Amino acid sequence: MAATRTRRFLITGPYWLGIAADGLWAVAFFVPAVFGALTGDREVVPSLALDLVLGVAGVLMTAWTILLLWAVREPIGRRFVILLTAAVVAGLFVVTLVGSRQGNGPGTWILVKCGVLFAAMITSYVLAGRADAD
Repeated sequence: MAATRTRRFLITGPYWLGIAADGLWAVAFFVPAVFGALTGDREVVPSLALDLVLGVAGVLMTAWTILLLWAVREPIGRRFVILLTAAVVAGLFVVTLVGSRQGNGPGTWILVKCGVLFAAMITSYVLAGRADAD
């Protein structure tokens, strides 16, 4: 019974981590002060181009949050969503790494967050696949 609870937690936990992270970033993309706090760049110069890019990012992040909320209701049957999310997180890791290497702010905590999320999501996907096979 405890093993089943632990496996369920390891399968659904990464969904909830993704929901929390994506929800926070969705807010950040719509609220410049939150964006500045998360990125460490409190001197972001507003412009129409930046507002449009952040608006698109906010809409996509909101939609991804909703997708994860839908998937966590059936995390084993909808495990492809967590695998796809892990792929997106890997891409965000690469983008942040490139930005950090070119002097774009303190991205270390974002790199760590992406690494932890990626590992948790892959673990979730693998365990959900095993649970489906049982």
